[in-house]
Amino acid sequence: MSDRLWYVAYGSNLLRERFFVYLTGAEDGSEFGPHPPAPSSTAVDAERWLWIDHALYFAGVSRRWTGASAFVSLTIDPAEPSLAHAYLIDSVQLAHVASVENVVDSVDTSAAESLPIGEWTTLDIDRRGEAYRGKYDALLRLQDIDGQPAFTLTSSIAREHGEPSSKYLSTIRRGLLSAKIDMDVDAYLDAATGRITSTHRGSSSGA
Repeated sequence: MSDRLWYVAYGSNLLRERFFVYLTGAEDGSEFGPHPPAPSSTAVDAERWLWIDHALYFAGVSRRWTGASAFVSLTIDPAEPSLAHAYLIDSVQLAHVASVENVVDSVDTSAAESLPIGEWTTLDIDRRGEAYRGKYDALLRLQDIDGQPAFTLTSSIAREHGEPSSKYLSTIRRGLLSAKIDMDVDAYLDAATGRITSTHRGSSSGA
């Protein structure tokens, strides 16, 4: 597999400046809080807005956002697509994004190299006995974009439905509006907020 791949975001990382904090790092007092920089300084080669056939929902509790986090179902459902923002990055940056999302020092994402389109694998996360770690433990391969592999992160289990904080929704809304796509953003977020995902029927190569 090429070292270049698409990371497909659907939550707060829809907002370009939010996602770039994962790569460049940020200090205390920044809008999105402190973040370690990615080991690779490779520039994002391209960006793309697209719809993915995986329903957006909110569940669990985020320490950063003090409310439920955004996830997409592992089940393919063309009837409930999610708007996503894809960034063309390298494999080192993908591993870094996975570690930050899971609040751990490192995550091995090398399984991406052999993951077939439409399948997912459970990442090996050292949770250290803390429930807030490892929420984004499923690496899902989506349809290729321009001939390059595409991936997103979500949960390997169906988590308890929850309400996202107003700050979190505001950041997601900013991201959606930046897409300049003709859609009712509030209706889209209302539907996702009320959606409960109880099962994951996708296939896993690691679960």
